[in-house]
Amino acid sequence: MSQVSPNSFPQGIIAKGHTEKNFQFLVLSGSALALIQSQLADLPTSQRRSASRALFYFECLLWLIKHPPITSALDLRTNAFLSIQRLFYGALYSNCFLAAEVKYSGRQRLVLYFFKLLAGLSKTTPIKILVHSHFTDSQVRECIAQFESIRIDPVRVAKLTGWHVSDRNAGSFRLKMGAVFEVLGPDFTRDLHKESKKHALAHSHYGNYVNVVSRFDDFVRWYDNDPIDRQPLSPEVLQVPIFVYQLFWSFQRWHFEGYSERSQTQPPKRVLANLQRQWIRIICWAKAVLVRGGLMSSPLGDVWPEGSKKLTRSLHEVGHHRYADGKALVSQKLLTQIPLSVTDKEATELLFKQIEGDFNQVVLWARRQIDRIAHRLNAIDQACDQGDLITLGSRISSRAYGQPVMAMNSLIRTVKETHNGFTILDHAMRGHLVSATGISFSTAELAANLAMPTKYAIAPIAIWLVAQQPVLTDASLLACELFDRNGKRTGFVRTDSGAVLVVKKNRKGKQQEVVLSDDAASVVELLIQITAPVRSYLKEKGDDAWRRLFIVAGGQGFQEPYTFTSQTSFAKTLRQKAFVQAHSAELGDLVTVLSLARIRATAGVLVYLKSLSIEKMAESLGNSKRVAMNHYLPPTIMQFFQERWVRIFQNAVIVYAMKDSPFLLDATDFNSMSELDRFLEAHALRPLPEELKVGSQSVLLDDVAAVLGGIEVNKTGNNAHLDVQARALAQDALERGIEIVEQIKTAA
Repeated sequence: MSQVSPNSFPQGIIAKGHTEKNFQFLVLSGSALALIQSQLADLPTSQRRSASRALFYFECLLWLIKHPPITSALDLRTNAFLSIQRLFYGALYSNCFLAAEVKYSGRQRLVLYFFKLLAGLSKTTPIKILVHSHFTDSQVRECIAQFESIRIDPVRVAKLTGWHVSDRNAGSFRLKMGAVFEVLGPDFTRDLHKESKKHALAHSHYGNYVNVVSRFDDFVRWYDNDPIDRQPLSPEVLQVPIFVYQLFWSFQRWHFEGYSERSQTQPPKRVLANLQRQWIRIICWAKAVLVRGGLMSSPLGDVWPEGSKKLTRSLHEVGHHRYADGKALVSQKLLTQIPLSVTDKEATELLFKQIEGDFNQVVLWARRQIDRIAHRLNAIDQACDQGDLITLGSRISSRAYGQPVMAMNSLIRTVKETHNGFTILDHAMRGHLVSATGISFSTAELAANLAMPTKYAIAPIAIWLVAQQPVLTDASLLACELFDRNGKRTGFVRTDSGAVLVVKKNRKGKQQEVVLSDDAASVVELLIQITAPVRSYLKEKGDDAWRRLFIVAGGQGFQEPYTFTSQTSFAKTLRQKAFVQAHSAELGDLVTVLSLARIRATAGVLVYLKSLSIEKMAESLGNSKRVAMNHYLPPTIMQFFQERWVRIFQNAVIVYAMKDSPFLLDATDFNSMSELDRFLEAHALRPLPEELKVGSQSVLLDDVAAVLGGIEVNKTGNNAHLDVQARALAQDALERGIEIVEQIKTAA
């Protein structure tokens, strides 16, 4: 047993906002629990959530100290129940129980609403209640001291504290392993946490694997509660290969079948593809953490269930291709959807018009949103000049009271001047402002007029910046640190080369300096300007998030600021109903596929379409040519241009062979001499070397590859080195061209 003290639990036992999914009351139960919970319905909706949380914390305390079960109304009438209330109030006020981030006012609300539950129950059932409102400050300190003098079970503390890991970039994550703890035991959970910490340090961002651990924990809970009669889970049976084989097949089935039971806002094919990607990640995690850490053996024959290859790539496949019914459906990372079955004519229109059109539509939309933010920011001073300053307990002037425009100007001025541009707008403060202005104002409208950096305001800025600078990945941009730990601005600086945005590209594991255009630099300056109030708020609190470039004002603009913890948290913003409805008129169907990754990939592909250079595309994305080809250039485009340049080469050979023949136009793909002239200007072959004469077995593949645009030749000395695919393509094109020439000459 460990004594509760600031030294033992400096971060608090329960983190701010922490709740347990599928939480079960164990100590407070039976009719006693039912009686207390029945009082929740009598509370206003605004108080019900805090009261429920207080009840959750009460159960946590009872469980921590191993309190005897409280099961009936009789247990609520004892002196022991009276004593535990005093201990509970001390726990709520102690930073050892609730994390220090929980404000004192929040702790007071928890105490008040817990008391209201008991007070409401006392009207119908005789129970003993400790009246907290009579407490003096010294009595509150006594309650805290009483709590911090008790001894509690460290194993149980671990379950409530949670299992935290940090990745290579010092990102902190909490692993959900409550079911693992209960079913597989504290020793197994401790070892799993140890292996997870090592695994996290090997990754630059661990967010996806946090979701994997959560999925595994949910499965363990389901498996343990499943009524089917089978061998129960234990650390021992996880060392039996045949059991592991059967377990993971059950896991796979549960993983995919469970999606249909959840409310889905995305098309089923997309959901299934996401589930498949997550399943592949689950298998990778199981191998790296469970098997390698000795917590589990490999399944029998080392055969792992791989999900459905028709949904996405297999365990060993690279790229981002998605499959359904055995056929590649779409360009996996672009805004524009590209079927594989299109004709060359359709592909031409699709590639050169629709992709660019879709991209420009999104970029122009994002620019309009940015311009609106800038306009609102510039209008704040004028609104302040026209509004009254609201003071506590007084109304604004009679000419402005009840007038929506003037009242809104007064609200803008008050937030700007009294609260330095940002404040937490709770129920009490809103009531005060409504009374002072005479209008029931819209919080979202006030936030928009103050150019608050809400998630919906931040989104188009991030999208536009990635579109202008596709070298920026979503992870590197959203995690950009504007200030270093010493408070020096290092993330966005002016140099002789221009404005530079400094980010960390996780996969490269190094710092990246991105030179911005004047337009892009002005947008970053705008972002810094609108986040200044929330940045100051976080800095005053001592929250390290103030250093980040992207800071979001919570809620509709007046709740706790936060930063995007992962690309997923940003992506969810673009999928929320409010965002989709607000922008569907301007974006149409594109609003459903919008993401930073797709914007970036589309920008890179457009570079290729304009230059036909893999090298330039890779440079724009900050990737190697191999990564650009395998991960970003859709197979349709690769196939289209490979076939196109083969035909160009074949036509060039035919034109050269039949340059003096009257049947020249008939033998080619051209409909007129002017079309042929344009072709010759662009693609005419230089005189054929001796090695390319008909019947020769020797070919200069460099010459062929030079015609087949997009194939890179790397020369070392006098030797030409082509990769296998490029060499095969060049050889095939040459042989087909020579064969056609021979057939034409024979026919002539």
